[in-house]
Amino acid sequence: MRTPQLVVAGLAAAALLAASAPSSRGQDEAPSTSIQRYLADLHLGDSLEDVQRVYPPAQEWPSIQEAGGRVTRVRVERAYAKSFPAEAQTLWLGFQDGRLVEIQLIYGARFSGKKSSEMLADDMALIYGEPRRSNGKFWWTDGRTVLRVFDAELPVSESQKNSVELRTSIQVLERGLFRRAD
Repeated sequence: MRTPQLVVAGLAAAALLAASAPSSRGQDEAPSTSIQRYLADLHLGDSLEDVQRVYPPAQEWPSIQEAGGRVTRVRVERAYAKSFPAEAQTLWLGFQDGRLVEIQLIYGARFSGKKSSEMLADDMALIYGEPRRSNGKFWWTDGRTVLRVFDAELPVSESQKNSVELRTSIQVLERGLFRRAD
């Protein structure tokens, strides 16, 4: 498994190569670099079995069917898998027709305290250019894939459901799901 620092360093190196070419594109145009379709060693298009080979379950993973019925969202907490991405607290996985169409990684408190969503967005901007912004979220698209960085709101505790803590989060999803994910 790659640590977040190694992944960001690798992405930054790719950004330096991409940045050496002049760009005249506007902010509404797709970036010249395709959005990477993987996150946390998972790839968009993977099956649930593929995901479970990477992160073997330690217990059954809870899932919910989205209101429209098109996407099944699976929540994987660190305790639910025998292995897990470094610094991560939760993975949200969206499946449609048996294939992974959304990967969201929510970092733990320690990582989030060191790297805010704005700082992570700055790292991604080295690769993909200036992000678009809406409702405190940073996002990029290449017309096929969307990358978002934002603060995920997590309940402080079961007894304090109205209180939330913010955690740095990154998400890769199919473009067709973007409107519903915002």
